[in-house]
Amino acid sequence: MGAPDYLEDLPRRLLVLDDDVSVNATICAIASRAGFETRSTTNAEEFFQLVAGWRPSHMIVDLVMPDVDGVETLHRLAVSGSQGTIIVTSGLGGRVLEAASRAAEENGLRVSGVLPKPFTPTRLRSLLFQEMSQFKQASPGLQEVLPVSADMLATALAQKQLSVHFQPKIVCTTQQVVGFESLVRWQHPERGMIFPDQFIALAEQSGHIAELTRQVFDLSLAWFADNFLDTDLKLSINMSPIVLADAQFPAWVQQACDHYGVAPNQVTLEITETSSMENPVAALEYLTQFRIKGFHLSIDDFGVGYSSLVQLARLPFSEMKIDKMFVMSASASIESQKIAAAVIGLARALDLNVTAEGVEDDWTLQFLCDLGCIHAQGYFIGRPMPPDAALQWIHSRKSRQEALSEAQKS
Repeated sequence: MGAPDYLEDLPRRLLVLDDDVSVNATICAIASRAGFETRSTTNAEEFFQLVAGWRPSHMIVDLVMPDVDGVETLHRLAVSGSQGTIIVTSGLGGRVLEAASRAAEENGLRVSGVLPKPFTPTRLRSLLFQEMSQFKQASPGLQEVLPVSADMLATALAQKQLSVHFQPKIVCTTQQVVGFESLVRWQHPERGMIFPDQFIALAEQSGHIAELTRQVFDLSLAWFADNFLDTDLKLSINMSPIVLADAQFPAWVQQACDHYGVAPNQVTLEITETSSMENPVAALEYLTQFRIKGFHLSIDDFGVGYSSLVQLARLPFSEMKIDKMFVMSASASIESQKIAAAVIGLARALDLNVTAEGVEDDWTLQFLCDLGCIHAQGYFIGRPMPPDAALQWIHSRKSRQEALSEAQKS
């Protein structure tokens, strides 16, 4: 899928803001040959007049400007609700460019990438035509997101409105499927699908996280037991550290596994590192109990928390997951590549399994393989799927692999 429909309806128009007239002329010449209408300016106010009146589909913004700097320009574009594609350019170092680009994205702008000066025509054209993976699916930032309340969530739990989707996980080098991660979804009878970023924090704050976690475990273990008990596949389930305030929770998880016949060593508990632990000492005790019982423990979103290294040193993790923000941006960011390499090196030094999430293209998967990453998941491999679709996915994949193996033999 390419750009959203409302962008496909627009003519390809590029507007350039740079204080160097010769740079403006060069960019416009390259873009014109690529089929774009072009305009340029060296003045920020004229730029905003053209944004409003000409409605460009693409904008290139230089960070270093004499009157209004590029960061302020990007901020004003975000406040105005601009939906065009942004390319950030500058002769400054890559870290500054990437920081400005990240700020623009986090303000809700559609950023194709960064264009360091000097640049090549090939790099410029690739950014102008790039299909950004984060917009291949419906983006919450482009839709009206209605708030949910604690009462709504309580009703959802009472009426069993939660469901789970499953995302496959593979070995980087062989692409063999090793398991699935269970991801909660809320199927609201009127609003439709509500994603976890809209209700997990609410569940933690309102005291509903324990019941939510129990329902997710029940749904996940039941599906896994029905389909994969006699296989080597593993199941990963997310767990907020807040539930560890309940001294009975480790025993409940063990009982749930016993009920469904799932061995603890088939289950990885992914601990959301960015959540706070109400009682660090109790968390240490309970997580150690999980490891004694045979469960695997994964520190999720590694690299974005406030105390990742502290948690890694204190708690008995067996796996580390590289946060997807570093993986998804690796192909365009030297800094993200270095961070991914450092995290993988740290995991290997500590004898931990390491999984990268957010793999969205073949280049990234190969890059991770070269670094020695063990497991990977992401849209390039498989999206989170409803239970039946996940089964169909793995059966289809197995059939393709068997056919390929037979072809190679003959």
